[in-house]
Amino acid sequence: MVHNALITGGTDGIGKASAKELVKLGYNVVIVGNTEEKGKAVVDEIKKAVSEGKIQFWKADLSLISEVSRISKLFLSQFKHLDILILCAFQMQPKRKITSEGFEKTFALYYLSRFASIQYLDSAIGIKGETRIIDFATPGQNYGEIDFSDLKMEMNYSAMNALKRGSFCNDLMAVEYSKRASNKQVTFILVWPGTIRTGVINPYPQPLKSILMMYMWLFGTPPEKIGKISAYYATDKSLTDSRLKIFHRMKEIKLGASRLDSNLAQELWEKSFQLIHGTTYYWSIALNR
Repeated sequence: MVHNALITGGTDGIGKASAKELVKLGYNVVIVGNTEEKGKAVVDEIKKAVSEGKIQFWKADLSLISEVSRISKLFLSQFKHLDILILCAFQMQPKRKITSEGFEKTFALYYLSRFASIQYLDSAIGIKGETRIIDFATPGQNYGEIDFSDLKMEMNYSAMNALKRGSFCNDLMAVEYSKRASNKQVTFILVWPGTIRTGVINPYPQPLKSILMMYMWLFGTPPEKIGKISAYYATDKSLTDSRLKIFHRMKEIKLGASRLDSNLAQELWEKSFQLIHGTTYYWSIALNR
């Protein structure tokens, strides 16, 4: 039986390294990213390393929920079951940006697209055997806040504030999903990989970009190491003892009290559900005009 894996942010860093490891293990892998050239290069590189490997690239701007919807529909049209969903699309945004759908970009890419992926792929998750959802964020922290009246962060934007809020949202999503998916064979694995040598700081201008790249090179972990850890999360049989597992790399950790606020988690879930369905409804009308 062929196992299927979908990796968002799969053309660089952790996503690319995870794809390579899963292809080695015989998975049929789909990577999603927003650059055609990088995507094709990754596919070629992995196919050279694993001649019989099954991997394909799908281009999408995952900061747009309509694109997440399109990719999800494409996946469901080709595959009946999703075994592994790896969520790692992310970039720091030094300046506040609003997507064409009206969302603050870090919120859209780092959190809302991940929530949307889980929602839109629901019919292929945990139906014919176990699905593992591996969400790379920064669990175990107690920073960040969510102001539902200012989701565009018009009042208090900084790259770090946007990162902290996105991390908080991912934690709450994991907690709420593990409750709501009680009728499914699914394990949600929330991971803090630490500082990794990736392209997350590419949007920064010079010379700051070079300084940050030097820091990442000196103190960051090669993504290949995290790719091997990712493959462990995807395949190790011992990780099925609970619906929610939280790690700092290979060390199991716990979420702080603020992350376990069930009322806040439910409020975020319901608000997110409204946001993604409002967006896809709007875009479906626009596209069909």
